Amino acid sequence: MNLFDVMLKNYFDEKMLEKLSRVKILLIGCGGLGSNVAVMLIRSGIKNLTIVDFDEVDILNLNRQNYFLHQVGEKKVLALKDTLFKINPHANIAAKNIKIDESYLDELIPQHDIVVEAVDNEFTKTLIFKKAQKHNKKVVLASGVAGFGDCENIKIKRGKNFSIVGDFVTSINEKKPLAPKVMAVAAIQADEVLRMINELE
Repeated sequence: MNLFDVMLKNYFDEKMLEKLSRVKILLIGCGGLGSNVAVMLIRSGIKNLTIVDFDEVDILNLNRQNYFLHQVGEKKVLALKDTLFKINPHANIAAKNIKIDESYLDELIPQHDIVVEAVDNEFTKTLIFKKAQKHNKKVVLASGVAGFGDCENIKIKRGKNFSIVGDFVTSINEKKPLAPKVMAVAAIQADEVLRMINELE
């Protein structure tokens, strides 16, 4: 048993540890939400994580994304994978440097148990949700993460096999996304993933 697993035994019972070791998480989007969700999931004991993005680390996004100055210009999935391995080198992390489309989602989603949506584009958000529902997979989404000073407006809406986290109002087209609110939503998304894992058979 590695040191990371020894640490986890202080926080979870054997049943939950077994679920954490076998569940497969698909995280789409490695920006402000995705990079922070990924870090929290790995810290929480997730062993099998697939991260998907096609972009590079941009210095203008370091105000909210879980990257570092020396990673600027690197592919997000590779930079994030490096960070995650520094947290737990025993995790199984697959990095997919690709822009998703409908056919790729149909290929990728069935291979996982839970999908985390962490993208900006509304069309892609809707597509991810529909594809997760089509393949009967649990999905955690976000809606409304911009601005600051109003984190008390963050809510969770739950339905069959899905959770949506956010204030359901603010758009990044109207207000700038900043670390406190983005990370608050990301933390709740990660917590919803853990809740869903706990409910697995």
